[in-house]
Formats: sequence, structure tokens, C-alpha cells
Amino acid sequence: MAEKKLTRKEKRDQKFANRELKSFSGIYPYFRLLWSPRTAKVSWKFLHTVTKSYLGTQFLEKWGFYHIPIVKVDSPLDKKIPFTPSKVYIYMDFINLFLRPLTMLIRRFGLKKAAPICNAWFSSATKVYSEASRMYHHSLSTTERPLYKENFHFRVIHAFDPHLLCVPSLHIALIALTEVFFKREFKNIGLSDAECFQKNTELYNEAIEIAESVLYMKQHSVNCIPAALYMITKLFPSLFSPNDATNFINDMFLSTELIKPEDVSSIKEYISFMYERYLLEGVAADDWRDPVIRWIDSYDWKAEEEKFNQKENAGGEKNV
Repeated sequence: MAEKKLTRKEKRDQKFANRELKSFSGIYPYFRLLWSPRTAKVSWKFLHTVTKSYLGTQFLEKWGFYHIPIVKVDSPLDKKIPFTPSKVYIYMDFINLFLRPLTMLIRRFGLKKAAPICNAWFSSATKVYSEASRMYHHSLSTTERPLYKENFHFRVIHAFDPHLLCVPSLHIALIALTEVFFKREFKNIGLSDAECFQKNTELYNEAIEIAESVLYMKQHSVNCIPAALYMITKLFPSLFSPNDATNFINDMFLSTELIKPEDVSSIKEYISFMYERYLLEGVAADDWRDPVIRWIDSYDWKAEEEKFNQKENAGGEKNV
């Protein structure tokens, strides 16, 4: 008896169902989406917004064309997290985090079926950059960052990132959105429950690793994370709930040996406190930025450091 001939869809399912997302290319979407009539407009708009909002804002300030106030947003808790250059590879993977699922969807279902998802993603990501830019034009923000240029990745970071867009963190905002966006789209396009679980788990775990890396790399302060999670909650309330944010924060640094357990607790408690503060203050706000603006306009990193040191010293004296 002749074997049943597989349909094109069945062949694609068989080929791609068990592959990890990390095995898909992060470059492929550039070749397909930027040049297809189905996706070119939205994709190019995204690149334009990134160039204008991310690179343009920072370099125009650096070169003296802009004169936006720059606030130092370091937290004393940042010192509890060691600078760890080996985390650069995880940190640099954040763009691939959202490009690889797009590659998988295009190759699995074809561009015609995947195009609406690709367009929805880049429209959402464009919104994130545009809204974050509104905050940056009120106030730029920076942190102490080691002048470390021992490998190619660090030289790229220091060349293209003047380090003036810390609050809210775009790294954190985009990875949080990536995880919940594709969780919805994998289900909607018809992946099995088992495959959804496998791919969602992979995306989530990598998102958490990237979130940790922004702190290990000293690209951000703990102060940058709650503002980003709050922004995503306000911009995409049906996708990213306060419960999602709480889980995200709680799942950070679960297995680290680089930070003391008591310091991990303090860091996560602080991030949670600030996120909940923004959320409560944002209930009556006309603009999602209002609570973040109030915080950044009043933040004094030196005063926070002095207060923290006094508390640490007082605790040390009690233990003597």
C-alpha cells in the first residue's frame, strides 16, 4: 500500500515543529520583510523610528544640537550586581529575540499568512520606540558605565550607544512585549499546545536572561526596569498585565551565584515597589509618562546613596 503523500503544510510542520527558536536566523527578516509589498511599509517605518528615536535623539544631544536635561539614575542597589562582561552575548541577542520567531513563522506558514503578524509586531515595536522617545525628550537619563572595550561587542556598544536613554529601558520594554505578543500569535496561528508551551518557555527564559544582562552589563540601573514594564502595561493592557510584570520581576536572578540571595531579594522588592508605584499613580494620569516624569524630576542619586549607606551602616552596627 502506497504511503500517504504529505501536504505542503504537513511537510512544514514536520520540518519546523520541533526546532528551537534559537535555530532560526535573525537576519532572514531583513531580506524578506523590507522588500515585500506586504510588509515593506511597516518594516521601513520601524527602522525610521528606531533611527530617529534611538540614534538621532542621543547623537543630536551628544553633538550639541539638543539641550535636554540629563539625569543620572543610578541606584545604590546597582553596586550589589557585579559587572560581568561575559553577559555581553546575551545582551546583544535581544533583537534576535523578536526576529527569530518572525523567521519561524514566515518559513513555517509562508509570507502571505505570516505578513499580518509581522506587520502587527513592527507596528507595536514602533509604538514602543515612539512613546519612549516622548519620555526621552522630557528628560534623558544615564548611569555609571565602565569604559570597557576589550572585545568587538563592547566597542560596538560604546560606538553606537552614547548611553542617554536609560529610563525607560528599551531592552526591557521590547523583551517584555516580545514574550506576550508571540505567546498570543503562536496560539492564534494554530500551533499545538505542546509546541506553544515549548516555544513560549524558550522565549520567556531568554527574555529573563536578557533582562538580567542589562544590569550585569551596567547598561541600566534597577531604576530603568520598572518604568519599562509600567510603560508596556499602559500601552498594551490586553497583552501585558500587572500579573505578567510581577511574574517577570519575580523570575529574575532565580539561579544566580553572582549576587547574594539577600541582595537579590532587595533588588526585586525595589523593582516591584517602583512598578506598583507607577501603576497606582498612573491610574488617574492623562499621560502614562506622568508618574515617571514626577519620579525622574525629583530623583537625586547622591541623596539615595547617602540614605542607603546610612541604612547599611546602621544595620551593621546592630549586628556587631
